[in-house]
Amino acid sequence: MEQEIEVKLPTLPSQLVVECYLENGQPYRLALSESQSYFAGNQPSPVDDAKVTITKNNEPPVSLTFKLVADEKNEKVYTHQNTRVVDGKPGDVFTLLITDPRGRRLTGTTTVLAPVPFDSVGYKFNDKPVESQEAYLLVRWQDQPSVKNFYRLLAHQDSAGVVDSKMDAELNDRLRDGKKITYTTTYRFKHDDTLNIKLFHIDEAYYNFISSIEDARRANGNPFAQPVSIKSTVAGGFGVFTHLNYSAKQLIIK
Repeated sequence: MEQEIEVKLPTLPSQLVVECYLENGQPYRLALSESQSYFAGNQPSPVDDAKVTITKNNEPPVSLTFKLVADEKNEKVYTHQNTRVVDGKPGDVFTLLITDPRGRRLTGTTTVLAPVPFDSVGYKFNDKPVESQEAYLLVRWQDQPSVKNFYRLLAHQDSAGVVDSKMDAELNDRLRDGKKITYTTTYRFKHDDTLNIKLFHIDEAYYNFISSIEDARRANGNPFAQPVSIKSTVAGGFGVFTHLNYSAKQLIIK
């Protein structure tokens, strides 16, 4: 027997949604859209009449104007930008302010963290025949003691101008405060693979954001999983605003 139940969802006002990653040497840019109802479909909804500014410390604010720009390599689309490049030093504070004619107001704050250098980066092959060998990746760095630290570790390959992600892990020092942190992958890399490895030193708000995204991805389509809410780093809307500082290293698996 079946019984159809019609669930009436409340109509909620659209809210601003932002994605902004500040990176030294790169222009000020972000993607701004607005939230949609669950059944509206996955349609782009950029906001072209908003006022967007980013302020560093007590300096004059930098205004970002509406202009759609596609970043095909990283598969992103930016809606607002300013050609001025980001120049942040550890301790600098950036503040985001977005307002629009409908009275919506979104704010965000991020503090520049010092990059954490690699202690060592290496790999090791398994004992299979050479033609079928695979290697695991090992990355180690020193954690600063007596401070809560959060990290994101990425490894990717550039294939035909497209970034091919091979590893994406978020970590904290809750059980390894002040010690050397070691991260290893499974056997997944082959001879002559060229890896671009980045170790991001991130704040707790961004760590919670990317962790909640991963939890939501795992729960999607799973009837036994608890629903997960994305933990935004901004107020007055949804999304993320953060500065990215990282150490980078290229490794060739030989």
